[in-house]
Amino acid sequence: MPHELQEQFTALQRELLLTIRALIDWYLDRLDKPELEPQVEDIPIE
Repeated sequence: MPHELQEQFTALQRELLLTIRALIDWYLDRLDKPELEPQVEDIPIE
């Protein structure tokens, strides 16, 4: 494989791995945050 093509392939692999890492970080960040649903409290009516 030509040297230039090898360099491009290596750069492509690096970008792919960085993208996967960013997706994993985003997903883990979402798991750490509590859901933003409002808390509902039942109030008895008499």
